[in-house]
Amino acid sequence: MRRSIRAAIVLVSLAAAMCFGFLAYSYSRANSRQGLLDRAAQEASNGSYLEAVRLLDRALAIPASGVPTDNMLYLKKAEYLEKMEDYDQALSIAMRVMKNSQKDSQEYMDAWTRIVSVCTASEDYAKLSTLLEGCDSAAVREKYANYLIYDPVFITLPGTYDGQITVELEAKGDGTIFYTLNGDAPSDKSMMYNGGISLGPGIYTVKAVFINRYGLKSSIVSGTFQVIAQEDED
Repeated sequence: MRRSIRAAIVLVSLAAAMCFGFLAYSYSRANSRQGLLDRAAQEASNGSYLEAVRLLDRALAIPASGVPTDNMLYLKKAEYLEKMEDYDQALSIAMRVMKNSQKDSQEYMDAWTRIVSVCTASEDYAKLSTLLEGCDSAAVREKYANYLIYDPVFITLPGTYDGQITVELEAKGDGTIFYTLNGDAPSDKSMMYNGGISLGPGIYTVKAVFINRYGLKSSIVSGTFQVIAQEDED
């Protein structure tokens, strides 16, 4: 009888120890950096972005040791702040991660992805274009080339020509070239460039501007063309 009681006590003790151990592990896991990140993702999926940010702040207070890194947690925080329309803080965090990451590394590229996302969500395309202009990563500039502003380039060089000529221009990026022939500054209300500008005899000051799909304007380029009428042969 006594042996049975002792055995029962041992079994109960073992079960209690295992239960305690499991609860301790579960608590530890839930409050680890990864656990807090997972909980933040769950809160965000339910639309509770403020609580998600709070959980990420708790995770960031824990010393980093492997994955997830601080930068990963900060970028996730920037994502949730963007969802909350706190664009200034989201952009500030993404910029800090970008500056603290090795150029063209995965975290560097992820930071630029968040920067672009925040700027487009807030429709601050001028800010985004300025940031990209200052970026020295060819990979980033190529990936987000449509947000950059490119000046038009004269393919037909300004100068003096005989007879009639067709002036050709080009510009990189996704947008439209507008031009004037009378020296006025071009705008989106000016003539739209479409494959060439035919000029007969006369003197013309061609001014052109490139406006990208987001309404951002390039610098105005200008060129003077003199077209001399050809004399009729007797």
